[in-house]
Amino acid sequence: MSSTAAHDLEPLRQEMRSYYETMRHDRIEANARAARLREEIWRAMEEFLAENPDAAPWTLKTRLHGEIADRFEPVLFPHSPFFWEMGLRPSENWGIPQRRHAGTWLFEKRFALAAGHPAYANIRAFGFGEGDLAIARESTFDADHHCLGYSRLLKVGLDGLVDDIDERLEGDVTGEQWDCLHAMRESCVRLCRIAAKFASAAEALWCTTDEPQVRRFMAMVARTARHVPGNPPRTFYEGLAALWFLREAVATLEAVGISVVGHLDRLLIDLYRADLAAGRLTEAEARDLLARWMLPTDVKFHVEENPWPETSTCMTLGGCDADGRCVFNELTRLILDVHAEMGLLNPKPNCRYSPASPPQWLDLLGGQVLAGRNVFALVNDDVLIPACVQAGKSEPEARLYVNGGCQETICEGVEHSAGAYYYFNMPRVLDLCLQPPAASPLRRPGDAEAAAPHVIIDAADFEDFYGQFLAALKRAIAAGAEWRRAVTARWTEIHPCPLLSATLEGCIESARDYTAGGARHNPAGIALVGLATVVDSLHAVRRAVFEQRWLSLEELRGVLADDWRGREPLRARMIGLGKFGCGDEEADALAGRFAGDLAAFVPTLTNERGGHFQASFFVYYQFADMAPRVRATPDGRRSGELLSQGVAPGRLRAPPSLTDVFRGLSRIDMRGFPANAVLDAQLPAGGGMTPGLFSAVLRTFANLGGATLQPNVVSVEALRRAQERPDEHRDLVVRIAGLSARFVTLRRDVQNEVIRRHLLA
Repeated sequence: MSSTAAHDLEPLRQEMRSYYETMRHDRIEANARAARLREEIWRAMEEFLAENPDAAPWTLKTRLHGEIADRFEPVLFPHSPFFWEMGLRPSENWGIPQRRHAGTWLFEKRFALAAGHPAYANIRAFGFGEGDLAIARESTFDADHHCLGYSRLLKVGLDGLVDDIDERLEGDVTGEQWDCLHAMRESCVRLCRIAAKFASAAEALWCTTDEPQVRRFMAMVARTARHVPGNPPRTFYEGLAALWFLREAVATLEAVGISVVGHLDRLLIDLYRADLAAGRLTEAEARDLLARWMLPTDVKFHVEENPWPETSTCMTLGGCDADGRCVFNELTRLILDVHAEMGLLNPKPNCRYSPASPPQWLDLLGGQVLAGRNVFALVNDDVLIPACVQAGKSEPEARLYVNGGCQETICEGVEHSAGAYYYFNMPRVLDLCLQPPAASPLRRPGDAEAAAPHVIIDAADFEDFYGQFLAALKRAIAAGAEWRRAVTARWTEIHPCPLLSATLEGCIESARDYTAGGARHNPAGIALVGLATVVDSLHAVRRAVFEQRWLSLEELRGVLADDWRGREPLRARMIGLGKFGCGDEEADALAGRFAGDLAAFVPTLTNERGGHFQASFFVYYQFADMAPRVRATPDGRRSGELLSQGVAPGRLRAPPSLTDVFRGLSRIDMRGFPANAVLDAQLPAGGGMTPGLFSAVLRTFANLGGATLQPNVVSVEALRRAQERPDEHRDLVVRIAGLSARFVTLRRDVQNEVIRRHLLA
């Protein structure tokens, strides 16, 4: 915003910094107002429960919404025309149920229903925290990565949802259905009441200031907060205000992560154009609104110093609408222009495209990426729309997919896809198929022990070995899915979300909360970690043990147990074998076969909401977090070394070219992975790359069937200089996994991991 940038955003920045310093996770208990409000709300809920011990869970949740609506005290920032801050959760919390969050009362009250289930012990023993196996996350139900039904909300408003609920209540409903629908209705009404309190607070602030800009902004809030979200927005400003308020307020009330703030250039372009045509808005004013709208996340999450600034806050741009019409317009350009000129990391720009996208769109993305804007997830419609259709969604539904949290695919308004709560460490399964557990393995419950992989003692040939490994992998994945289904079968009693449910197609019609399978679609994701590590290891076993017979399976077992000590020549030979994504036809074909087997198997598993699991190669940072659990592997990797990341090649050898990487990916039918498959590609800065050439790279990636590309354009030399002289490189941004960060704020081990990522050979 060279012309308006400044529009003097510094007063707003300082207002937010001052406030959010007092709301940090580690300081919020000392914030007297926040602590008092939470105590009052929770005490009132305890009294209500004592008087109504048989109240339905959604009745309790909507009562909690009422207590919050009645007791919260609006926080307004005088130099912002937007309203959202309720003062009831830590600044770094985007809604997920963590302690010190006022909306978590019912969750904390009843989580024992999950933790006390016998299968919960299996989940913990099988991998999280205490475990030595495959599953990395303790959470049994995904309380993050949600998306509201924004298209519907901006079309009919909350009042329209209330009308739909009233009409449904007039039909044939059971007592439980009536309670559920009534809870949805009351929560919608209470959310409008919350907005009205912001309007009153703005009016009060307007009366106490003479500063023209503050008076103008407070007048805007006072008018708008009485109109949206009850009614559809009438202007571009009201659309922005509605989206941000809905995201923030629902996250506070429901205590779930609302990770998507909308498909902005699709949802708001008509309002933007109408405002310009009517003379209600200029481009400069729109820039200023966008700047003030996008600024809060970076401030709330303290990105200037945060060593892991995960915000789970994504905006979708580009792609197409429900009818398949291209979404790339003047608003797309404006949003990215403002985001870049302010140097923002958030909201995370998840940008949809396809080989048929306008050249201007791809050139725009290329220009920003090559300028060091390492903040993008570039998502291929030609893979993910067919993938969502193949997974059971209609084509219009699939065309409205967004990516929330990081890159997890969600069909907006019709589902919660639970895309990133079940991570599976595939190399660890192969590890346990090759070596027995350590001398003192964790004692596991009987079910977990039975599901654990066992050593493959002998195999007649590679096909036999592959079949035994695949069977062990499927057995372990299925066991984890079954335990999660058992534990989360009572999730509706623990954490229902009547307000969120009301925005999702199917919940009003079925009169069921989304946690009970009320939404039109109910998938859940399994994030498969370590693809290339497994493929390269299987290929090494095939070549070294069964084809060229360098050593026997038993001898390989001994080599791995010794972590390659004293066997460097053999390790060098193993590393020298063909690798996935490095131009080796056999390794690439094996990757296609292995991925196809997984894609066929995972959807046979059902989740707690009656939907199917969806496979993904979205792995966040688990490729690093899981690595210490995995001992030496046949590809030449030593014990504890990093696993492969997403669908990227392994780390033992740099791929010769991006073309080799893309060709390797082309052997995998990514349409079998509707929860997404991500390639993180670290590219050297400079080197003659132009925006036009980068757009050609994007088209090639898409044409060869890649799903999502996350480019990191940075030189190793720049990263090392930043480590040595951090004060001189405060603005250096890197893409880590599903998030971006200022490099100098990262922990040293994360910095070193980024530095060690392979550039092209």
